[in-house]
Amino acid sequence: MTHFTAPQQPLTDGVVTLRLPSPAAGDTDAVRGYIDQEQLDGGWLPEIPLVTAEQAIGDWLDAWAGRPARNGPTFVVTIPEEPRFIGIVGLGNNDEGAVGMIFGIAPRWRGRRLASRAVRLAAQWALRLPGVTAIELRIDQDHRASQHVATNAGFALAGTVTQFVPATGDTFEDLRYILTQRG
Repeated sequence: MTHFTAPQQPLTDGVVTLRLPSPAAGDTDAVRGYIDQEQLDGGWLPEIPLVTAEQAIGDWLDAWAGRPARNGPTFVVTIPEEPRFIGIVGLGNNDEGAVGMIFGIAPRWRGRRLASRAVRLAAQWALRLPGVTAIELRIDQDHRASQHVATNAGFALAGTVTQFVPATGDTFEDLRYILTQRG
């Protein structure tokens, strides 16, 4: 199991920056703003609006601190021209050596390859962690935009994975995309 130690500095490629969530940076207000403006299309903010903005930010920070959390450690995605964060990249343990990743970008910022840049940046960072050999994305077979994000970020299609959701009794099959240390 990978222990995610937060990077000392934000991660950036010069276009997007990934940093830890911060109430002091206005991230709680940003989540509230996205809720108020109905900018939640595609479920890009995990558990929102089922939990409050404070609970979401607190959960992401708990995960970074190694405390019990509903979700894994989560970066917020920022760009210079927007004061609030525009997306998230979350991490979690899947299998031995594999890190699962989720991502989302606010609707008004989609279609600009920002998600691909953020996913690539987070994956490159995670692949440098001890014991991590692969990053895995699981994407709905009908979600073409997310499939494009994966391929644009350097991930390769590696088959499908079937999952059972006990809470609903549903079974579904996602596409599995992988990025390894070799690229």
